[in-house]
Parts: sequence; C-alpha cells; structure tokens
Amino acid sequence: MVCKWMPIIVADRCTGCGLCVDACGPKSLAMVDGIAVLIFPDTCGSEEHCIAACRDEAIQMAWLPLSGDRTVGRWSDGVEPRPVPCSNAAQDGNGSSAQ
Repeated sequence: MVCKWMPIIVADRCTGCGLCVDACGPKSLAMVDGIAVLIFPDTCGSEEHCIAACRDEAIQMAWLPLSGDRTVGRWSDGVEPRPVPCSNAAQDGNGSSAQ
C-alpha cells in the first residue's frame, strides 16, 4: 500500500484559530465550519509546519493511503496506515471522519 505522511486534524481539539492554515505554504489546509481541514492532500508537502503552528496540539501526522504525485511530500511503500481512534473525531484527507 502506498501511503503519504499527512496531517490529521483532531476536531475535538481544534479551536478554529487558523494558525495552521496560515502556516501551510502550499495552502493544503482550510477552515471549514470553524475546523481546520486538509482539503488538498495532493499539495501537502509533509513538512509539518501546521503542527508547529498549532497551539492546541490538534494536529498529528500519520501515514495515510493516497495516490498522486509522489514528488510532493513524503511517501512510503508498504507502510501500514496508522489507525485513528474514532473517539478523536479526526478528519482524514477528504474532510470526513477517519476510522
């Protein structure tokens, strides 16, 4: 399975301050209904600037299954995707709840 190193937003912790959105150089993140969401996973450079900007510790990085331009971001073959507990109400790269 091909996976990309991408941010997961823990919706329960996100206060909607937007600092992560401002820190994201390729503008992969956006605010949706007051919560940061990875709306463009293909453009994410896996650089973790969003994590450094988040004062609420609402962002975690994980290897997530994705296909796309492997020259953008960190990619790995054969990595098992990290399970995300449903209780965290985390957002996946498509803006829906990850399971």
